Amino acid sequence: MEPQRPLLIGLTLLPAILVVGTCGYMLIEGWTALDALWMVVITLTSIGYGEVHPLSSGGRVFTIGLIFGGLSVGTWVMSQVTALVLDGQFGRRLRDRRRRLKMESMRDHVIIVGYGRLGRIVARSVQEVGAPIVVVEQDAALVAEAGEVPGMLFLEADGSHDTALRSAGIDRCRGVAVTASPVAQAVFITLTARHLHPTVPILTRVETDEDAEKARRAGATDVVSPAAMGGWRMAQGLLRPHTASFLDLATLAAREDMAMDELTLDPRSRCVDHTIADLDIGARRHVLVVAIRRAAGDMEPTPVPEARLHAGDTLIVVGRPTAVAELGRRLAPR
Repeated sequence: MEPQRPLLIGLTLLPAILVVGTCGYMLIEGWTALDALWMVVITLTSIGYGEVHPLSSGGRVFTIGLIFGGLSVGTWVMSQVTALVLDGQFGRRLRDRRRRLKMESMRDHVIIVGYGRLGRIVARSVQEVGAPIVVVEQDAALVAEAGEVPGMLFLEADGSHDTALRSAGIDRCRGVAVTASPVAQAVFITLTARHLHPTVPILTRVETDEDAEKARRAGATDVVSPAAMGGWRMAQGLLRPHTASFLDLATLAAREDMAMDELTLDPRSRCVDHTIADLDIGARRHVLVVAIRRAAGDMEPTPVPEARLHAGDTLIVVGRPTAVAELGRRLAPR
């Protein structure tokens, strides 16, 4: 039984006693409803004003039963309230309610399923760009350890359940990162998320090529192998240290002098059907377009200045943060 269930039962019994007591005095003594109710109130509260009217023998017996019944229910309700306060149930329920209200109002957020080592790294990186986060984690110890984090809401639940992902707002989110382990659970969570949102980007943690194939069949937009990524980074650090350092600066750290971002050209933007040269973002604007992902899905690396931009194209750019933000505003709707 839920901790608050006995309290709700007790709070239901209190008005029931008032009704039963009022009706009893009206039937036994023939009093008006107001006199009968007043007698019940002064009896249960032990005010001691005395009898409203002289009681008959039957009325006195009924009053004795009313006193015992009212005191029993009142004492039980007070014990339940005390237990909830001492156990911290009231505080937890208030916090849960505030969290649910915040979660219901969130839009364009990132859902991270699993708050282990990888999940924390993902959360920290997402926080650096200011995106709101909902973390779904079934381990109560990890949720308690995380505590209150600005910009992040924690939902203690199993991410493979439909109700958990719906509560996290999967229908309103911008993407889902499945970092849970083992991989079999991550694949099942991916399947659940894809069923609830057919178009949302889903990135899933895997370990092997076989896992990657299963995750993609389950609906993952892309897969990430921490071991493979770590090995690649170490190899690049040995073979191309300067290139690797540049990518780290642009993508792995929050810096004031460099940012890498992807900007999608809105169909209502004034830049539709213009060329990269028309944007005038080269040396003077301190922004470089390193690639264009066409709306059809093709990737065009190192585009020439004459490359024409179409609605839905995504520009992968690198440059000063203020200049990148300015370009994003230019690509936005008029």
